[in-house]
Amino acid sequence: MSTLSCLQDMYSTLTPVEQRIATYFIDNNDVLVKKPILEVAEQCGTSKSAVVRLCKRLGFNGYKDFLNDLSAEIALKKRDKMYGHSDIYPSSTVANICNLVTHNAIQALESTSRILSKDAMEKAVEAISKAKRLDFYGAGNSGILAEDADMKFARIGYFTKCCVDVHRQLLAASTLKAGDVAVFFSYYGTTKDILDLHDIVKEQGATTIAITCVGGNLLAKKADIVLETASTESLTRSGAMTSRLAMLNVLDMLFTAVASKNYKKVKEVLDRSAVLVRRERY
Repeated sequence: MSTLSCLQDMYSTLTPVEQRIATYFIDNNDVLVKKPILEVAEQCGTSKSAVVRLCKRLGFNGYKDFLNDLSAEIALKKRDKMYGHSDIYPSSTVANICNLVTHNAIQALESTSRILSKDAMEKAVEAISKAKRLDFYGAGNSGILAEDADMKFARIGYFTKCCVDVHRQLLAASTLKAGDVAVFFSYYGTTKDILDLHDIVKEQGATTIAITCVGGNLLAKKADIVLETASTESLTRSGAMTSRLAMLNVLDMLFTAVASKNYKKVKEVLDRSAVLVRRERY
């Protein structure tokens, strides 16, 4: 998600002073890179420290760091406007397409790492470490992530369930109990089937974790723990690209953190599964 989009999504949660600064950032984004922080503060009727605080709330080290990201974002917007779609580049060379797609992926991973709440990650790791059963839910491309998560956690000894068929999802959700954990993958957090499943899981008393985009969508508002991601994905893309990578990266963080926290218990299971897998190779 772009810095400006993130600002717009966060707007209602900002203080009146922060809202004035955010409005100024959004309205003047094309010339903001040339404006010193003192001028911005004066135009917003506030102090330099207030401007810095908003930049830090967005995940930056300060105003200068924010401007560096914004200038790169503006350059990308100009490029995408020229091509029409940010993942389809008519008449471009294969080499250029490879570079652009790679750049988009790197930007999504770096943005996600910056905005991800480490407190929320700690809570998710703690909940999963204590879970009696671990379910993963997703639809479409997000269903592929759920299947990947199922394989990862099953490999370290967790009792897991993953269903991408809606009827099997309903059956699985209805058998969860208190002490179980359900992880939901949905970038936009508005898929009806996933939202309905979440309600069923909550009725069963299980803990819910949402891996979704930043901004407080419907799924994020319902979940007990929210792990936010950021990407340059748009509704006009030909398919989930950077959003899938961003969510997969958060999943890998979560898996590694859980395995690290439970290292002694996990190592024996991992060693045993590694031996079995090696037997299947020539």
